This record gives sequence, C-alpha cells and structure tokens, in this order.
Amino acid sequence: MAGAESIMKPFNDQGYGTISGRVQYLGMYRDYDNGNNGNASTMGIVLNYTTPEVAGFDAGVGYNYAGELFNGDNSSLNANGNINVFNEGWLRYNFGALGYSNTTVLAGRKINNGEIFRADDFRQKSRSIETVQFQTQDLTDTKLTVGHALRMSSWIQVRDLADFNEFNEVFGTDSSSAGVTWGELVNNCVEGLEIALFDAYAWDVANLIGTRVKWDVLEDSAILGYYRHENDVGDASTRNSEAFGLSLQQKIGRVTLEPGYFGVRGSNLRFQEATTGINHALGSLMMIYAGQFNGGTDTAYLKAVTKLEKTDTTLYGLYTYTWNKSSDEAQELNLVVKQPVAKNLTVCFKGGVGYREEQNTTATDARLFATYTF
Repeated sequence: MAGAESIMKPFNDQGYGTISGRVQYLGMYRDYDNGNNGNASTMGIVLNYTTPEVAGFDAGVGYNYAGELFNGDNSSLNANGNINVFNEGWLRYNFGALGYSNTTVLAGRKINNGEIFRADDFRQKSRSIETVQFQTQDLTDTKLTVGHALRMSSWIQVRDLADFNEFNEVFGTDSSSAGVTWGELVNNCVEGLEIALFDAYAWDVANLIGTRVKWDVLEDSAILGYYRHENDVGDASTRNSEAFGLSLQQKIGRVTLEPGYFGVRGSNLRFQEATTGINHALGSLMMIYAGQFNGGTDTAYLKAVTKLEKTDTTLYGLYTYTWNKSSDEAQELNLVVKQPVAKNLTVCFKGGVGYREEQNTTATDARLFATYTF
C-alpha cells in the first residue's frame, strides 16, 4: 500500500523497515427478498510492518481491525462485522547467499495471491493462511510454490470466518482436517503463453488438481482456458466435480472485454470463492446469487473494465447468466465505480442485483467504500 506519497515515507526512508496500511469505511445494504434485508457499516484499519533483511532473514506483521458503526440486526446476510486479528505474522529466509536471490522459505501467517489461495481484499481484510511454504522464481520464466497451510482466515466476517480456522470449518465439513498441502507452477517459457498447473490436497476433505492457460493470440486478444477436478479423500464423504472455463479477453481502446463460459459438473466445488478463492473472473462475484459454483450449473458471462483517462475513474462490470438442470435459471449483475478524490484517498461504489426466474426472487447489494492508504 505504501508508495512515494505515503505519510510513512520519512520513516520508511530511514532503513528501519517499511510501514504501510489503510483506514477504510465500508457501508453495506442487502435486500434478498421475502423480508431478508439489512444494513451494516464498519470502520477498519490495516497496519503492516516489514523488517529490513538481515543475513537473509526478514519478517512481517499485519494487524486488521474493523469496528461496527451500525448493525441492522442481520449480520449473517451482510457479513460486515467486527474484526480483530493479526492477519500476518511471518519469518522468511532468502537464499541469496547461495546464489538464489529469488528463492525463499517462509513460516507464519501470510496473505497469498496464487492459484490455490487468493487474497480477495474485497471488504475490510484479505484472506490469509497459517503456512510453511517454499517459493522460487530462479527457474527460467517459472514460478514454483509448494507449501502446507494449517489454518485460514477468510476475507468475510460471518460465523467468525475472519478468525483463523481449521480447514474443516473453512469447507464446512464434519471430519477434522490436518490442513491443505499444495503446489502450483506458473510457466511463461513460450512467448505469449502462460500455463499454470496446481494441486491442493485438503486432508480428509478433497483433492484439487487443475490448470489455467492464457494464450495471447494477438496484441490485444487473448484466449483463457480453465480446468479443475476435485474428488473426496480420506474420511470425507464421496464426491467428484469438474469445472471447465473458456473465455476471450479483448482490448478495444481503453476497454477490456471478456465474454466467457464456466461450467461445473458433479458435486459443488469445495475450492471456490466462498472458501479459498478462485483465480477466475467469477472469483470477484459480489453475491454468488445464481450458485455459479454449484454442480450442474452452466454460466455465460461478460466482464468489462476501463479507466477514464481524464478523471482516473475505474469502471467495472460483470454480468452472469446461469442455468442449472436441477433448478432454475438466474442472473447476476455487478457494477463498480472507483474514484480518486485526493492524494491516497479513494471513494468506491459497488452495486449488485440478482434474479432467480423460477422462484421469482430478486436480490440487491450496495456497498460504499472510503479508503485512505499510507
């Protein structure tokens, strides 16, 4: 978060480490039809400190706090409640002394943003894991990460999910879990082609194996492909699921469009946005009102992003149309407008609306952010 204009720059320039963070207001209102509505607002702070590197070692700590300003007595719907957690606290060693300056081993609480675990800083905090992990980028055009996560803290605050929980609680299963052992590799050896391979073994829950491919077919055009398979392991109940994704990313002037398809067969996905995150356009859905990660669903979507040159306004839209053989058809539309208003200060509005055809129900979601970073 810290940059050239951070108020912490005088301290950060002294060589005693780096302090960064933010102060943020978040107001939310949700109406999910049939009287299921509510609103809540919080004021949050994120405070991070990273030490200088000494003999290859550095460390970091991150604290997250959010306090309720108003609670409309429907906390389970809004998931915008009190947060009080050390989201990060890690020790890292860099193998530069051995000639591998882009290779590290880390232990502690850390925010990851890879193929298995996504940061997803959508509200007052990012997703974080308690982990031991090895990472290297010293391989040619390749990034490799291998690790084991014991517990996870989610980006939403409902049922204490913002605290660090064991993975059976994260996935909502009955059997206890020893954590998630995972590995992921992202390769860019071929110009214009990115291939990601990943596997995650959630003990006594599920095993995930998958791939993500991005091929730049033209200067302003790319094809994205996605596949993942999940199956039960250990003491978990029987389940199998497959997910397929295909989309076109097209830049037209200052607008980037992505029309695409995402489908799930078999059981509902365990590894998805409400749990560990998913590195896909649907991973930023505000409501998941159409059950886009449920087994038997097909989703056609259109994503659009642009930034207005004169005002630096960011505009974002995501529309999904989902049909399910075992239930009804549904739609969801998300819109985001983010506007810088002063140095390091932004205001952002996020709005969502969902509709389920067979049930004839409509849901709305509105969020207002005011964020100061340092």
